[in-house]
Amino acid sequence: MKVLVIPEDPTRDQYILKPVVEKLFEDLGRKARIEVLKDPHLRGTSEALDKKMIESIVAENPMEDLFLLMVDRDGDRLGNSHLAKGREADHPHRLIACLAVEEVEVWMLALHRDALGASWSEVRAHHDPKEQYADPFLRQQGWLMQVGSGRKRAMQELGTQWQALLTVCPELKDLRDRLRAWLERTPV
Repeated sequence: MKVLVIPEDPTRDQYILKPVVEKLFEDLGRKARIEVLKDPHLRGTSEALDKKMIESIVAENPMEDLFLLMVDRDGDRLGNSHLAKGREADHPHRLIACLAVEEVEVWMLALHRDALGASWSEVRAHHDPKEQYADPFLRQQGWLMQVGSGRKRAMQELGTQWQALLTVCPELKDLRDRLRAWLERTPV
């Protein structure tokens, strides 16, 4: 099975998204080759949720079994939820969208909740958690100069924190359930 993850910007997000998606499929007991889209190199949710852009990506990657559109919800200020549902409707049975509340960096931060100096509800509710919590956390750990500005290193806790991540980030549990349903009805 081949899965292409469509991020809003792969530069740093790939180091969070790829291990999360790999773990999702492992959790579901399915082998999958997971790739994160790097060409075209999308820059922001406006490109990642653009109807013509997604049509082009799907058309240019016919060998992919499933596309996972994984972008920030960003407080839904720009209607990302509505746009994501639209992209799913455009590509039924081929594309599933998951919006991170409020940014994908929150999934990384969930693995380090005890070290954040803020309540988890504050982190989840903040409109700019990357700037407010993720960057300071990565700087404090001394990881900013590492691969993916420290995101790769920060995700190393995923194996031991997986069930907790699904609990504190329910959009990932929902994605797992949607993937399970997709796998049950799709012969791959």
